[in-house]
Amino acid sequence: MSARLGVIILTWNGLSDTLACLASLKAGGHPGPGEAVVVVDNGSSDGTLEEVARLFPWAERIQNGANLGFAGGNNAGLRWALEQGYRYAMLLNNDTEVPPGSLGALVAYMEGHPEAGAVQPLLVRGGDRSRIDSSGIELFSLPGARDMQILAPVEEAPKAPEGIFGACAAAALYRSEALEASGLLDEDFFVLLEDVDLAFRIRLAGYEAALVPAALVFHKRGISAQGTLSGEKKYLLHRNIRALALRYWPRRYLLQYWPFLAKGWLWGAAYALRTGRWAQWSALMRRARRERREFARNPQWRAIHRQWMRPLGWAYYYRKLKERAGGPPAIP
Repeated sequence: MSARLGVIILTWNGLSDTLACLASLKAGGHPGPGEAVVVVDNGSSDGTLEEVARLFPWAERIQNGANLGFAGGNNAGLRWALEQGYRYAMLLNNDTEVPPGSLGALVAYMEGHPEAGAVQPLLVRGGDRSRIDSSGIELFSLPGARDMQILAPVEEAPKAPEGIFGACAAAALYRSEALEASGLLDEDFFVLLEDVDLAFRIRLAGYEAALVPAALVFHKRGISAQGTLSGEKKYLLHRNIRALALRYWPRRYLLQYWPFLAKGWLWGAAYALRTGRWAQWSALMRRARRERREFARNPQWRAIHRQWMRPLGWAYYYRKLKERAGGPPAIP
């Protein structure tokens, strides 16, 4: 059988979660014929790769030697999968558990739907399996995105595959051809919202995305969990949301929500100056503006606006500002 599926598990000082994730894959019969699993380590100090080699010698291993973030770390695995000729590459967070049959259901959907560039399983909360963690990425007219149906009862999940804007990268299966056309995760994002950016580029490349609810993955959820925002996480959210807005949101929404965007820009720019990252901040914003001109020439750019950006009125905007007291309201 030809190389079909490469599963990429990124870890950074997450030994116990990584071993549990690998154990769940093994229990489900993975890797099977034509499959491989690669553990990518972002310079952990807990001996992760040594333990993986001892307990799961069938797992491939990549040592990045430093914390390259979610984007850079996973890109090392994606590049490996593409170089090895795998038809599909799956990003799988190390804090997930994969029940038997889930990966097979995702691959089967892709095999039958050549228009699909990305699919995801129904992500369910690992600590409360009655609650949904994500059924896909949804967009708003207010620049930003969130996981669909987050914390909704599992019974409310779709019963059949359906189109979504994009796949949550905690457990996302990508068609290699789509990645070659769209490019990989944007490493300048480092962490947070990089899967949203990739979802845009996959659609701009002419591919679709879908939720396959017959496939389940249980997810503990780490840095992207809701809760009190640290200064660093708040900075990354402000920075990355603004880069997304400059790249993809139509002018009418940028004008409608300019107070939110301006407030976040000022806070993020000030934080960048205080922490010596002004050059990083400004370079990403300049690149986003350049790419906007390129993307706006693509007919899919406006199609995304019409189909996937859910309108939110001013009442929602002001409510979120009041609720978050300075936090980024685009992540409800």
